[in-house]
Amino acid sequence: MSVSTRDRLERLTRPFAPEASTRRLIAAEDAAAPYAETVTAQLCEASPGDRMHKLILVETGQLDVEGAAGGWLIVAGHLIFVPADRAFRMRSAPGTTLLVAHLEPADAAWIHHGCWTTAATPLAREMLARAVRWSPAQVADGGTARMFFRTLSGLCAEWFANKRMLWLPVVQSEPMRRVALYLRDHLGDASLEGAAAASGLSGRTLQRQCRAELGMSWRDLLREARMMRGLELLAGQRMPVSAVARQIGFGTSAAFTTAFARRFEMTPTEYVARRCLAAW
Repeated sequence: MSVSTRDRLERLTRPFAPEASTRRLIAAEDAAAPYAETVTAQLCEASPGDRMHKLILVETGQLDVEGAAGGWLIVAGHLIFVPADRAFRMRSAPGTTLLVAHLEPADAAWIHHGCWTTAATPLAREMLARAVRWSPAQVADGGTARMFFRTLSGLCAEWFANKRMLWLPVVQSEPMRRVALYLRDHLGDASLEGAAAASGLSGRTLQRQCRAELGMSWRDLLREARMMRGLELLAGQRMPVSAVARQIGFGTSAAFTTAFARRFEMTPTEYVARRCLAAW
């Protein structure tokens, strides 16, 4: 099962059908109170919407989460919040370890429309690591454990206050389907001219179609796909920054560093240093 930027681009072209999986690993539908769990089994499941919120930390590996409007690729050291009653499909790469907290919606209001992703702070990692040590029964009994989960819910608004990241929008039309597949195959050397040729549209028409259908410009779409792939490579393959820059289409490390810092508020070198410090 492939979980990658390349696969995410391809899946943008497929219909989203979140029929409920018959076997769920992280459903928590019968839970009497919030709780957390460590998940190491490979995920491939869908839901039309669960009763509880899900706060998920990717400790190792990668997680693909798909919704009606688009999808996310969450790499190690990042969080995703999946609101209650939100349809989704999830797939994890082999060797992925997740810390999953099932949170009571009544404990804190969610601040975004739909799922959201962010880099995990040291506090978030520590709290999720502590959360999995309490059993569901201990949390249901109230006291310190129940208060801890209320606090965890309340902190999500602060942790997820960033701009949307690691997300690509679903495509609807045949020309934009061809654009997504063009990006899948030519991310390192993609251009407006190449995308226009693949789609059968003029460059000007393609740019208008991007904004009308995806809610972003061609340049923003290309940047988001490249930043997703760049973060994937830095998180998982231990590649030098210069090699990552070349692979995703930047002429120089400096150009990649500038774009990366503008998008993620840290340089690639700083990101690698934090990754190593956290031992992702």
